[in-house]
Amino acid sequence: MRFMRRTALLVGITLLASQAARANTLQSGDIGYTTLAAWQAAVTETGVDTFEGVAPSGGDKTYNNSAGYTDPLGMDFVGAFNSGAYLLEIVDSLFPPTPWWNFGSGASLASGPSSTNAQPSIVVTLPASVTAISLDVMTYGNNVPVTLTASDGSTETVSTASRAQTFYGFTFSAPVSTFTVSIPGAPNSTYVLLDNFAIGAADMDTPESATMLLIGIGLVFMAVLGKRRPA
Repeated sequence: MRFMRRTALLVGITLLASQAARANTLQSGDIGYTTLAAWQAAVTETGVDTFEGVAPSGGDKTYNNSAGYTDPLGMDFVGAFNSGAYLLEIVDSLFPPTPWWNFGSGASLASGPSSTNAQPSIVVTLPASVTAISLDVMTYGNNVPVTLTASDGSTETVSTASRAQTFYGFTFSAPVSTFTVSIPGAPNSTYVLLDNFAIGAADMDTPESATMLLIGIGLVFMAVLGKRRPA
C-alpha cells in the first residue's frame, strides 16, 4: 500500500507538473492548438484574411510604412525592423523567383530583412473583442523557428518546414489587442510569412479536453494519497 501511495504521488505530481510546464508560455486560461479543426471546434470564427486579390498575378504589393496594410476585417498589419524602417508586402504565389514564394495557398503576407536589421516581424493590431486567433506561418530563405506573441504575454515558438505552412491557433481568456509574428535573431535574407489569418471569439465554456484530462487524472491520483489504510 505504501508503494502504491508513493507511486500515485509521483504520477500525480508528474501530470500536474506537465500541465504547469505547458503553461510556461501561455497565460492562465489561454490555450494553443496545432490543428485547424481543433481550433475551429473551440471558437466562433468571425473572419479570415487569405490576402487574395490584392497583389497582381505574378507580382507583389508593398506597404513599407508605419500605416501598413488594413484589411476589410479591420485588422492592421505592419512590418517593422527598427525605428523608421518597415517592410511589408502581399506576395502572389507566382512572384519570382518561382517557386520560392509558392506555399500552396495562393497569396501571402511577408516581411523580410532591411539593410540595417535582419529580424523580420509582422505586428497585427486587432479589432475589439478578439479572443481567438489562428494562422499559417512560413519562412523564406531559411527554415527557422517563428515566434508568436499576443498582447497578453502569451507566446509560442513554431518550427517551419521547407516549402510548407505550419498552422497554429490560440484561444484567450480575455480580448487581445495586438499579435506579433517574428523571427528573433534570424539569419540574413530570411523572410517571415503568414496566411489565412483568422479571428473569432473563444467558447469559454468548452475547456481543452487534454488539459482537463491531465488535471482530472492528477487529482484522482492525489486523492488516493488521502485515503487511510483499511483497519
